[in-house]
Amino acid sequence: MIGESIPKKIWRVLYPALTFFAIYFIVIYVGMMFLASNGHAWTLDMAMNDNFALITCIALAITLFVEYIYYRSDFVVKETALIRKPVNIILLIVFGALLAHGLSLLISLLNIDGLLGNYSNVENEIFGASAVFVLIRVVILTPLAEELIFRGLTFNRLKNYTNFWVAAIISSALFGLYHMNLAQGVYAFLYGIVMCLIYDIFQNLWATILLHFAGNLLSVILQYTNLTYPVMWVYLLVMVITLGICVALFFKFFKKLKK
Repeated sequence: MIGESIPKKIWRVLYPALTFFAIYFIVIYVGMMFLASNGHAWTLDMAMNDNFALITCIALAITLFVEYIYYRSDFVVKETALIRKPVNIILLIVFGALLAHGLSLLISLLNIDGLLGNYSNVENEIFGASAVFVLIRVVILTPLAEELIFRGLTFNRLKNYTNFWVAAIISSALFGLYHMNLAQGVYAFLYGIVMCLIYDIFQNLWATILLHFAGNLLSVILQYTNLTYPVMWVYLLVMVITLGICVALFFKFFKKLKK
């Protein structure tokens, strides 16, 4: 990487995410053409059924394969064995779930959905499919693909060119922009910063994949159970407690691992 020009560095940082968008739109286009050729007329409702969900899962699976090739052919990333300890796995799952819920409550409190893009439209598209496709897409394929792109490749490459904080902020900002709506974007940016910190501690991509898996799984469960808080003080209390536990876990357990 020494002696690379600035445009080449920028391209090297961006092309993993651009690859995803290219694969996604090509697979969606081909899939829609295939459905149309078999008598399925295109309607807006098509984006909320199992046909479309299957196509997006195929796009994610292809992306996962291609990004993994990028990852393995990249500069050597030394992965530690810290992730193999059962206590660390449990703590990461608990941390990821609590962080996801706490940040979701915080973002909802800001009331920014609809300012730039609309998260409710994304929810309708994702959860309009059957539960099986939702689980495969949101809980399995999405964490694997997004962690390869934004932590395994984008963050690692940026850190190779700059330093931790510059790499964390830029990769998390790209992660936020990738979601294409303000509410999810702010959430993804904050979540991305934390995942960069966790990755820096564990030096293992499975750590952030576990975090991402736990957060997405809890979001799916809450979506299907339709959990609501009866009064605002309960809402605020849960938000403060979940985020407070995350801060305590990070400094009491995870930071010690780095030392």
